[in-house]
Amino acid sequence: MAEQSVAQAGLGQFRFVFGFIALALCAGLGIGIAKIVTSLYAVQLQATEFEMGLVAAVQSLGILFLGLPIGILVQKYGPKKMFVIGSFLAALVYLTVPFYPTVWYLILCTFLVGLCMPMRFVSLNTVYMQHLKSIGAAKAGWFRGTHMMGFFLVGPLLAVSLVNGSGFSGAYWWIAGLFLLPALFAPLAFALGGSAQVQPQQHEVFSLSVIARQLTLLKHDQTLRRTSLIELASNAVMAYYGFFIIVIAIKDFGFSETIAASLVTLQGAVFVVALFSTGVLLARWGIKRFYQVGFALIAIASVALGTPKVPALLWVGSVVLGLGLAMLHIVNFTMFANVGERLGMAKVSGLSAMAGPAGGLLGSIVGGWLGHYWGLQSMFLISAVLFAGLIGFAQQLTQIFTASASEIEMYSEIEGQ
Repeated sequence: MAEQSVAQAGLGQFRFVFGFIALALCAGLGIGIAKIVTSLYAVQLQATEFEMGLVAAVQSLGILFLGLPIGILVQKYGPKKMFVIGSFLAALVYLTVPFYPTVWYLILCTFLVGLCMPMRFVSLNTVYMQHLKSIGAAKAGWFRGTHMMGFFLVGPLLAVSLVNGSGFSGAYWWIAGLFLLPALFAPLAFALGGSAQVQPQQHEVFSLSVIARQLTLLKHDQTLRRTSLIELASNAVMAYYGFFIIVIAIKDFGFSETIAASLVTLQGAVFVVALFSTGVLLARWGIKRFYQVGFALIAIASVALGTPKVPALLWVGSVVLGLGLAMLHIVNFTMFANVGERLGMAKVSGLSAMAGPAGGLLGSIVGGWLGHYWGLQSMFLISAVLFAGLIGFAQQLTQIFTASASEIEMYSEIEGQ
């Protein structure tokens, strides 16, 4: 009887992971296609460099502003309802984009879509965090890896084909459909979680004071605060690399546009592969060593990327950076899930959703501003110093990691106890 119960639990976990990965892949595919189509549409509308920068930035601003409030709404109404609403509203906005072919209307629509994205991302994050204890920390990167496959690898390839075959109007109709499709089977994917589903808490009050109290969690919970800062730093490096490595490769090394862009593709491919493959090392090594290796890899990659006049180091640095960033995402996600067990998954998911966009804006805007004065490539050397210093900080991260009695069985391996 016990064996049958274990088998049923294992089958339930498999169904959840399979259904959730299909949902994440479809969701990421729509976002990836929309990103490229929007960039191409901005070029067709003859957007200036400043306007192109706004198109790239306003979606992150929307996510940053609403990540925390959406976490509260997910806790109040449940992730399924918020995911469906966010998908429907984003699809509606994308349908209207071709109606007014002006750059500033495109910027407005992109910002509005950014306000819808947290409803989808925080909902998915919350559900996956809730199940991490049962499916295992080795799969901590699978959600982000699957999402990135659709967003980074498959989506851009399909985007160009859609524009060539259907024009921009037709492409935006396809995008709207791809946003609605996950909303149709999201309830089924969420329901596969069984007893581990996140239950709505209707008594939760939504107000500015409640949102402000959410921010105080960062002040009072050391694990949450430090993990969020590491998430912010890693996203800053990823954003800076993704935006400026092409500029560096073309201007400083004489790469063609195609070869320069392949650096980003290489880093993204390594990042995705590592998200699926390196999670098993977390249970073997423990949090401290896993953090230290991740920090060391990013420091080494930053030195390689910051070294002038050696083109081969750009390729080496891209590979090592993708590996290090993936490892940090896996261990950070595990840490956030542990904190969520104590403070509430939706609350922690909303806070973690803020760290990524904040880091992205920090890396692209502040990094670009400093790079203007100190040199774009030299900024990687600053990153190397930062992450090399964090290697010794990993000891403190291990010490503040806590687990309740019910979590000891799963997390004992992670803590190396």
